[in-house]
Amino acid sequence: YLGYDAVRWLERLPELAARDLPIPELTMLLATDLAAVDHHEGAVTLIANAVNWDNSRERVDAAYDDCLRRLDEMTARLAEPAPATVATFDASPIDGPPIDGPPQFTRQRTPEQYHDAVRAAVEAIHAGEAFQVVPSQRFEIGTDADALDVYRVLRATNPSPYMYLLRLDSGHAPGSPRFDIVGSSPEALVTVRDGRATTHPIAGTRWRGADPDEDAVLAKDLLADEKERAEHVMLVDLGRNDLSRVCEPGTVHVLDFFRVERYSHVMHIESTVTGELADGKTAFDAVAACFPAGTLTGAPKVRAMELIEALEPTRRGLYGGVVGYLDFAGDADTAIAIRTALIRDGVAYVQAGAGVVADSVPEYEDNECLNKARAVLSAVAAAGTMTSPAPVQPDRLASVHNGGSMPVDTVEATETRG
Repeated sequence: YLGYDAVRWLERLPELAARDLPIPELTMLLATDLAAVDHHEGAVTLIANAVNWDNSRERVDAAYDDCLRRLDEMTARLAEPAPATVATFDASPIDGPPIDGPPQFTRQRTPEQYHDAVRAAVEAIHAGEAFQVVPSQRFEIGTDADALDVYRVLRATNPSPYMYLLRLDSGHAPGSPRFDIVGSSPEALVTVRDGRATTHPIAGTRWRGADPDEDAVLAKDLLADEKERAEHVMLVDLGRNDLSRVCEPGTVHVLDFFRVERYSHVMHIESTVTGELADGKTAFDAVAACFPAGTLTGAPKVRAMELIEALEPTRRGLYGGVVGYLDFAGDADTAIAIRTALIRDGVAYVQAGAGVVADSVPEYEDNECLNKARAVLSAVAAAGTMTSPAPVQPDRLASVHNGGSMPVDTVEATETRG
């Protein structure tokens, strides 16, 4: 992952907000062995990278042979019989009303304090400092649930284009505090495939309807809302500008303009912006050009980030950053770290923001944050009620080359250890 505050390596920003969650700004790993699960096809693809660690010609054959050996080991372990288990959970934290019902959580600041932040953003917009600002707020919920159970609930109740579970530690020293990242992000920062970069700006939100008829009415209302439309157009333009910095002139285009995408708790307006990378530009350049997402900052991006630094009491950390990968073929896929829980020391931290423009109403933007955060908060609460299968015994663990271990009967959500 790459945390939001890593942008300080790219832009000069004031340092006003406190850094209260001590996790690394970024964590990268070279994945040697992977099990890629295709849930639609019901297939598992095992991948072992033949890494020539010392870059010597003599090591090539040995690295390849080691790669084959590890594939055989993974195949054997995954073929072992595993007990059939069915995990269940209490759905009441998920089936409650949009805002007033469970789960029980605390807010980093009061509704009035967030309303004040929205008003300050509106004043800055009226003063001509920005067109849009995205102030966020953090919610916290205590939990003793395992992060894998939170992932399982999210996957069942809020399936999204990007589902992820990372088990990490706060440093390389022995005994470094552990933390987990669990998310179901609907939005990519940027993807790169075969030299083509693509981003999908999301702006404009409505709660899902109770039935198809109400859902259709809400979608129609969303598309007719001038504020939501203006916000979306602004962020599509920002996406075009970001890609134009690294793409061949004349190749950046907008596709599927103003489509409605539905998720478990909310619906959004989405569009697609795509372009061909210019000669000499790579996936790294595409990520740097788009980072952080304009949908999480506002526009113009740098001034919006400066305002956010003054409007939010603490640094964002993971929120608004990305979770994803860059591969050896030059491709990349990165999800914006939203609809995501950072779980540390028995507390799950969930952050959400709202796009503020000139005519924004503080109470409405506050409700939008709550609606966005609720799916993850509910999943954390529900995971605490899950009836878990028996603990995996040490002899049921498959070794992972170059560190870590993986339960062989946990194929649904392979955990990454760093």
